[in-house]
Amino acid sequence: MRKVIHIISLTGGMGGVQQAFSFYFKFAQKYSNFKHYIFSLNNIDKKWGKFNNFFNIKYSFIKFLHYLFFQNTIVYLHNKLSSKSMFYLLKFLPPKRVIYHEHGIAWTLKTKHEIKRYQINANLTKKIIVNSIATKNLLIKRFKIKEDKLTLAYYGYKAPKITKKIIKNKNKKIYVGFIGRFEIFKGVHSLIGAANLLKDKNIEFYIGGDGYLAEELKKLAKGNKKIKFKGEILNPINFIKKLDILVVPSIREPLGLINIEAGLCKVPVIASNVDGIPEVVRNNYSGILIDPNQKITLKECLGQVPLPDFVVNPINNKIKKPKELNSKLLAESILLLSRNKNLRLKYGKQLYKSVKTKFSIKSYFETIERIYQTM
Repeated sequence: MRKVIHIISLTGGMGGVQQAFSFYFKFAQKYSNFKHYIFSLNNIDKKWGKFNNFFNIKYSFIKFLHYLFFQNTIVYLHNKLSSKSMFYLLKFLPPKRVIYHEHGIAWTLKTKHEIKRYQINANLTKKIIVNSIATKNLLIKRFKIKEDKLTLAYYGYKAPKITKKIIKNKNKKIYVGFIGRFEIFKGVHSLIGAANLLKDKNIEFYIGGDGYLAEELKKLAKGNKKIKFKGEILNPINFIKKLDILVVPSIREPLGLINIEAGLCKVPVIASNVDGIPEVVRNNYSGILIDPNQKITLKECLGQVPLPDFVVNPINNKIKKPKELNSKLLAESILLLSRNKNLRLKYGKQLYKSVKTKFSIKSYFETIERIYQTM
């Protein structure tokens, strides 16, 4: 049986990439025609559970080299195409055995050296899997990668069993939520600005997450009692299913797994009309999309994931300079949806139907399995 070794980081908190990989890897171990292994430079954070066939390269370097060079192994790289170590590794590996999966790191590359290295490494791979049409367009237009090298594979999820909302809504409150890292590109400051503008006492805001901007965001909230910071969220589904509306005010979002999770919970979404978000949420059908049209108001700080130089305009698929949501427009959309229960239910149900079909784990697995067969 041929082997596939996945080179991926599974430490520092479980983001969307790691969640998608976790679903895929466990499914593939049951049904794939290939034997799967994980190699990483860091150990897996214990709070995310165990992965079978996981090896830390530092302690299993001989095994790693053996799989790379002495067996007909497929090398599957996740978000590693701009790395120097991958550049040297790929120089010695036959391109026909290397797959790269672009999960969104392309948005963060800033320097000419990073961009050039990305392009060189891309030429040393046979196939690049992209997680959205937006990602595909960014790679073609910014990095000049040939379209015939790119294959679209939407992430796959298994729909969880959703019970009734845990919160007893005796006071007919409307719960509006955000979940994500507290960094500029997630745009949560735009949501807090909208919350400060809304005077409706029946709307409460649950802000889930943590990060560099935690203190600054709390200052922006100005002691607003309607805004409740919930800290790090280990289980997004349990958080989302309590909400009436999820807000995703991102400045950039290659796809936005949180929108898929909202759909699985039948929770409608208000989001930025940027990058891959419209591939999940359809405006005025399964949610509300708002065009980001305002200059970014917060300054970047050392250590944060950098803001992108470009994002993808989903209307014409061209790349453009990033902008943030206008808090007033966001407040108006929140108010509109909060006052129309039937519309919320309609959008939630239609988002559920869409993501259940479009983002199934079986479809995702079969797409990638077909790629293996060509290697």
